[in-house]
Amino acid sequence: MRRILTSLVFLANLSLLAQTQLTTDELFVKAKDAAFNQKDRNLARQLCKQALTKSPDYADISIFLGRLYTWDNIYDSARVILNAVIKKDSSNSDAISAAIDLEYWSGNSVTALKFCNLGVSKFPVSTDFLLKQARVLEDLERYDEAFLSLEKIFKIDKSNTEAFALAERLKDKARKNSIGITYQYEKFDKTFDPWQLGSFSYSRRLFFGTTILRVNFARRFENSGTQYEIDMYPSFATGVYSYLNFGYSKDGIFPKQRYGASLYFGLPLSFEIDGGFRLLKYSSDTWIYTFALGKYWGNYWFSLRTFITPQVEKASHSYSLIIRYYLSGADDYLSFSAGTGISPEENSVDLLGNWLKSDKLGIEYQNKLSKKFILNISGDYSREEYLSNEFRTKISAGLALKFLF
Repeated sequence: MRRILTSLVFLANLSLLAQTQLTTDELFVKAKDAAFNQKDRNLARQLCKQALTKSPDYADISIFLGRLYTWDNIYDSARVILNAVIKKDSSNSDAISAAIDLEYWSGNSVTALKFCNLGVSKFPVSTDFLLKQARVLEDLERYDEAFLSLEKIFKIDKSNTEAFALAERLKDKARKNSIGITYQYEKFDKTFDPWQLGSFSYSRRLFFGTTILRVNFARRFENSGTQYEIDMYPSFATGVYSYLNFGYSKDGIFPKQRYGASLYFGLPLSFEIDGGFRLLKYSSDTWIYTFALGKYWGNYWFSLRTFITPQVEKASHSYSLIIRYYLSGADDYLSFSAGTGISPEENSVDLLGNWLKSDKLGIEYQNKLSKKFILNISGDYSREEYLSNEFRTKISAGLALKFLF
C-alpha cells in the first residue's frame, strides 16, 4: 500500500513539474478546460495560481480566478482578487462586471450598485452595465431608477430582449400612482344595438405590489350597469409575482361577483409562464382555467394562452395568440392578436349566461405621449355563433388614456 501511495505522489509531482514548464497562456487554457469541460474548479484555481506565479499582472487570469471563487461561494477570496484588479485599472470592464456579479450574487446589492455606477460612468453606452444596474436597482426596490436605466438601453439598442422583459416586469412598480380612463364601442351586424363599456381606474404601488381600483360602466341589452373591481399584483421574488382580482355588481349585465388568480414565473432565455383561474357568478358559477407561455425575442413578445371551461359533457377550450412589437420602449408598441373559442370576457356572455364562441382578430397601438401620459387605441373584428349555426359579426373600437404621477 505504501508503494502505491508513493507512486501516486511521484506521478502527481511529475504532472505538476510538467505543468510548471507550460507558458502562462497554456496554463490559462488548461484552467478553462478544467473548469468548463472537466468540471473541476479546484484544479482550475490551482492552474490559475500557477499562471499568476509566472505573470502576476495578467489581469484576465486574475478575473477568471475571481469568478471561480465566486462560483464556489468563496466570496472573500474573490473580492480580494477582483478589487486588486480594479484598483490597478478602474477601466477594466471585465473586472467591473465580475465584481458586480460577485456582490449581487452574495446578497450585497449596495456594493454591487457602486460597481454598476462605475461601469456606467466608464462605459455610458454599454447596455450590459445598464442592464446589470437595472437588476441591482430592482433588488434594492428602487424601481423608478431601474426603469430609467432600461429607458437608456432602449435609446441605444431598440431590440434588447432582456431589457424589454425586465421593463415589462418593472413598469408598474416604477409608477407610484396612475389614473386611467377607457371607452369601448361594439357594433353588431344583427341582433343587438351597439354595446358600450367605459371604466375609471386608480393604481397605486404599495409595499407588496401594485393595486388597482376600477369602476366599470356598461350599456348592453338596452340596460345599463356598474361593476366595482380590485386588482392586486403581489410580488414574491425576482421574476415571481401573482395576479388577484375581485369584482362585484348588483346589475344583471355583469356577474354578481367575479374572482381571479394567477401565478407568473420568469424563466431563463426570456420565457415566462403563468397559470390560474377565473370564477364568474351569474345565475350559476362558471369556472375558467387559464395557462399561458410567453417569450421575448428582440423587439417582439409572443404570448400563447388557453382558457379551459369545464362543462357537464366536455370542457370547452379557447386559444389566443398575441404578437407585440415594441417600437421604442416598454410603453410604445403595436400588437396583433388572434383567437378562437369562448372568451372569459363578460361581454362574451348573453343574458342567459351562455358563452358565445367566436373567431377574433385584433390590433392595438400604444404610445407614451410624454412622461405623464400614455395613449392606447385598439380595434377588433369577431365572428360569433349566437345560435346553432347562426352567426353575427362584431366590430369593436377602444380608446384609453393613462395619467402617471
